Amino acid sequence: MLKEKTKEQEEVSIDRFRRLRNFPWKKVGLALLLILITAVVFGIGYFAVFLWERYSISGSSESISTENWKVYKSEVYGLGLRYPADWEAEEIKSSLVIFRPEVGEGEDAPQEYISLIVASNTKRGETSCEKDQTKCSFYVNEIFGERISTPESEIIFFAQGNNDFTLTLFEYGGLDFTSIFEQIGESIRFVNASKENTDGDAQDN
Repeated sequence: MLKEKTKEQEEVSIDRFRRLRNFPWKKVGLALLLILITAVVFGIGYFAVFLWERYSISGSSESISTENWKVYKSEVYGLGLRYPADWEAEEIKSSLVIFRPEVGEGEDAPQEYISLIVASNTKRGETSCEKDQTKCSFYVNEIFGERISTPESEIIFFAQGNNDFTLTLFEYGGLDFTSIFEQIGESIRFVNASKENTDGDAQDN
């Protein structure tokens, strides 16, 4: 009786081995490999599209012509820059200027806009950029500063005399003004200014 059970167990084991040996392992392996390759290709494609949209479309400043751009100049701080011909510069006060697209009567202004804010820096310590210019992330027309990105804004920060200058693109809507912001940043320069305000603190006029 014991021998018969042992024989039955051996036959079951042999049958299981045969079934495992005849299982299409190669086909399963190829299917899994195909799934893995598809996932990798999809991931690479998605990442490539993201980079292309971020840097080739919205981040490329070469696609924008600045030939007919307007010029803004602060007579108080001696800061000059260029902005698009179809934009407006609203000087709220000498230390606050808003740049935004012009809109017609009855049209809603876009949520995106660029601001230029001037503030006194007499009460703050030196930044790492001011201590060591090799650590600056922004440089144009002999101006050293910092370029900062956040989920809702792009910021260019620099100082001149006792004043801090902050140029900020606020990205609250669906429009992309990154290229315009970069071109405005590249146009920044200091020209003749009121001696009193260039060497002194920012004034709220």
